[in-house]
Amino acid sequence: MLWENLTVKQFEKAVVSTNRMCVLPIGCLEKHGDHLPLGTDMMIARAIAEKAAELEPCIIFPYYVFGQVSEVRHHPGTVALSSDLQMRLLNETVTEIRRNGFDKIVLANGHGGNNNWLKYFVQTMLDERKDYVVYSYDLWELTTHQLQHLENHFETPENYGHADHMETSEIMHIDPSLVYMDKLNPGEWNPTGRGRWLTEENVAAGIHWYMEYPNQIAGDPSLSTAEYGKTYIEFCAANFAKTIKRIKEDETVLKLQTEFFDLCDSVSKIR
Repeated sequence: MLWENLTVKQFEKAVVSTNRMCVLPIGCLEKHGDHLPLGTDMMIARAIAEKAAELEPCIIFPYYVFGQVSEVRHHPGTVALSSDLQMRLLNETVTEIRRNGFDKIVLANGHGGNNNWLKYFVQTMLDERKDYVVYSYDLWELTTHQLQHLENHFETPENYGHADHMETSEIMHIDPSLVYMDKLNPGEWNPTGRGRWLTEENVAAGIHWYMEYPNQIAGDPSLSTAEYGKTYIEFCAANFAKTIKRIKEDETVLKLQTEFFDLCDSVSKIR
């Protein structure tokens, strides 16, 4: 169920029927090579969430594109908010989702640059007492069996990363009119090697992605097909639907979170 498509009365019923579960797909606006749209991550996240909701009902929050994408500010079309505003905006958003009746909120991540940020964000939910739980979930994870199925049924490249075979195939399935394969620049997706030593030494630096992939494409997309994209999305949606079901049915996380806050309060009462 799409939040924006519901009437007020439909919304009220949906909050209860989904066991107060809301999914917030989150992506970004950034370059995906010269052949894919800026909103690729958001489109894929939304498509997976919608497909998952067909299998396990939940309410899906409207498009949210304000992800962590500071490392792509050198390309036109990128929208990179300051880090403090990103945190405040997402915090205000989940607070409003809670005010509308949901106590289980899943940040459905469709952008690799959000990985560390969203995990940190859910940790900050412990800063103050809350009567709801915020979860983060990376939408692209597949099982070993699913990955083997793709390898067995499709011709695939060796490397993946960004604007690659996976994402290109998914957009081919979602809307082929948005894919421009004639704009591919062979070899542009190969790492430059300038940041290899950072990886070798297990060192992190904000500029690392730019050092290796300044053109915002990593992994060969030339073998992409809409059928591969359809299968990948279906696998991701099936996995996410199982996760949604478990979160909807679970009462332990919120109970233990409340217990945690009670213990935090008791510290100040030590005599």
